[in-house]
Amino acid sequence: MLRYTSLAMRLRRCDRYLLEQMLGPFLLALAGLTLFIVLNIILRLSDLMVDRGIGLLQLLRLLVYQLPELISWAIPMGTLFAVFLGLGRLEHDREIMAFESIGIPLRRILLPLLVAGLALSISNFAIYNWAMPASKQASARVYREIVFAQSLPRIATNTFFKGPENQTFYVRQYDSEDGSIRDIEIYDVSGQLYPQAEAHVTILTAPYGIWSGEIWRLDSGRVYGFNREGVLTYSGEFAEMTIPVEQAANLIWNQSQVPAEMGVGELRERIVRAAESGLPTNELRVELHQRFALPLASVVFILVGGAVSLMFGSRSRATGIIVGLVLIGIWQGALLWSQALGRRGAMNPALAAWVPDLLFLLVGLVLFLRVDHLASRDLWNRIQRKLPFLTTL
Repeated sequence: MLRYTSLAMRLRRCDRYLLEQMLGPFLLALAGLTLFIVLNIILRLSDLMVDRGIGLLQLLRLLVYQLPELISWAIPMGTLFAVFLGLGRLEHDREIMAFESIGIPLRRILLPLLVAGLALSISNFAIYNWAMPASKQASARVYREIVFAQSLPRIATNTFFKGPENQTFYVRQYDSEDGSIRDIEIYDVSGQLYPQAEAHVTILTAPYGIWSGEIWRLDSGRVYGFNREGVLTYSGEFAEMTIPVEQAANLIWNQSQVPAEMGVGELRERIVRAAESGLPTNELRVELHQRFALPLASVVFILVGGAVSLMFGSRSRATGIIVGLVLIGIWQGALLWSQALGRRGAMNPALAAWVPDLLFLLVGLVLFLRVDHLASRDLWNRIQRKLPFLTTL
């Protein structure tokens, strides 16, 4: 009993020590990756800065709103680099050998890292599914403000959207300053907008109107009614018509959102509505499953990176960075390829989001099970003997 208690205490101390050794490399990798992505965003915004003359404050707002998405993608990559850097340092200083000398197997060394990776995945899930959609919406609003603030009128041109009860609205111009709308057309198959037409399809047109956010007031418009055969059965005019479109206004906002701006609940609701309407759902389903697959990539990267680092033996940190970059490139390439297939319907959308994680998980499990085998130790030296040109690395 005393021996078991002593071993448990040593394991807990070793677990804390390992996590402490991983924390610094993880924060360093996370900050470096985030800074690298931010610099790329600044370069992409450079043309907008020159053309629109946006100030530093607006640029900072855009960057701040982009941070949740950047951090969500940087966390899995940061864990991979932290594992290579941290375990590489422990290997180089022979501390891994010291752990083994007191009876701690390599698989047990990876256990606290996997638990920490799971905690990171849960945190990343919260960021990716709650903070990111809100920040993406705010970023889109700021971007529109920048684009339309200089040299362009505040008018949304050629806007289509669906309203309640199978109604389709079209507005050629909308001025957000005074709420005026021009060249309006409404396609109604419910018969509720102008029931006196007694038509299967009713089309209303008006050259001018006002949108208050809750109602449309149309002036000097015309009404056309058609039967099921497409024959004109009614034609009339109206001096003024008021149409409640508060629900339609909400639909404009919802339908203008891209999948990245929606939470998990919104994505599920949009998938159900699209399926009921016979619309494609592949892109939405890929995005929905991506919300779970990306956070779990932290655990997968720790499993693969930890096993590879321990099996490679004592290598320089530069080697770990190179191997990490190669693995991230393979993972991102597989992700882009599978997502493209999933959105086009050539692959099951749910599977498309999980393909990179599943491939890396399979490789990681095989390496994890063999990491304590003597035949698998110091893998790098054995690879170099068979492929001498790799010595340049």
